[in-house]
Amino acid sequence: MTKHKNSTLAGFTYLVFFLPMITGEKNDPFVRYHMKQAIGLLITVLAVQGAIRILAAWGLGYGGLNALAWGLRIYALVSVVLGFSSAQRGEMKPLFWIGNHAAKI
Repeated sequence: MTKHKNSTLAGFTYLVFFLPMITGEKNDPFVRYHMKQAIGLLITVLAVQGAIRILAAWGLGYGGLNALAWGLRIYALVSVVLGFSSAQRGEMKPLFWIGNHAAKI
């Protein structure tokens, strides 16, 4: 396994997904892959969190929705850490559950 020259930038993409667009490294396939994974994670988390908020506003299942919201936050945090470490190792591993869909963005 060889370390990719932009692995640090790709790792930070999970924290600030638009960073490669500013630095001009968006055409690098390795950085682009991790940028797509980060954007897919962001879209998924925002969509599910929005659905949870709408259901909570309607008064449906406060306790269960609260647990689901915390589970979503933990999933997002774990995914960011795994994506960051995957990028630092120079790997192009998809994120759990959403990685294959995010790669198609």
